[in-house]
Amino acid sequence: MLNFFPGFILLLVSGIVYPAASFAQHAAVKQQIQKDMEKKYADSQRIKGKTALQKITYENDNRYKDPTNKVQATITFEDKELDKKGAVKKTIIQKMVFGKTGECIVMNEGDNNESWMIYNYADKANYMVNVKQKTAMKMPLINMQKMAEAGAKAQAEKNTTDNHSSYKATGEKQDINGYNCTKYVYTYADNKRYATMDMWLTNDISLNLGDNYMFGARLNAYKFPANAQNKEMKGGVMVRTVLYDKNGNPVSQRDLKEFKKSADELYFDMSKFKVTDMMGLL
Repeated sequence: MLNFFPGFILLLVSGIVYPAASFAQHAAVKQQIQKDMEKKYADSQRIKGKTALQKITYENDNRYKDPTNKVQATITFEDKELDKKGAVKKTIIQKMVFGKTGECIVMNEGDNNESWMIYNYADKANYMVNVKQKTAMKMPLINMQKMAEAGAKAQAEKNTTDNHSSYKATGEKQDINGYNCTKYVYTYADNKRYATMDMWLTNDISLNLGDNYMFGARLNAYKFPANAQNKEMKGGVMVRTVLYDKNGNPVSQRDLKEFKKSADELYFDMSKFKVTDMMGLL
């Protein structure tokens, strides 16, 4: 079973993998990291002074004595935005790369807006990379474990009081992108824009990423609540999701295009980029 990270690419709860938020949310995560860092440093300068700043330098970060990921993997998604007739308006390629010493989220691969968000545990640093401009912003690592767990808990509590949203097994099977898939349908409750989402899961992929890092902590260290509403879900890796509006029209589609048990380490090589260290600007 693929063990992944909730709230982003895939969501695993009690052995079940679910579709998660759009890769567009990674931009929000990126902005949140920048905001957190700016606040952290501003507060340090204003209140704690130079001594506090020294505590968050790369050399003083002792959390990652073993910076290695146990498994290397590359997961590629193709996101399609659809018009009212179901025709493709825009296609975006997104990736999650688990390298030897970190993970890289690749957003908008191949276009002018391509950017990377990197966690490098050997460097004890985050990098925000603008591929076109060949620039990168470096900062000490942020652990987002508590934020992720709080978000998952809030969602679970919301679902506990929501008796209308549900997952439904259809029994329908189909070969999608070379994977044997089973269809489930998620029905939204009290959503102003969306009505349902088709979810195609496969058990053809087997990979345990639990001992890998993601967003500052080993995946096995995350603690997420179970959800009783997911009882019809039998588990699997998401291969395709199709989101429908209130009129039953498809508005977006996400496909798993590639899943390989290897990673290109070029995503973690900053030698080709002009790197600005945020610590050096303080």
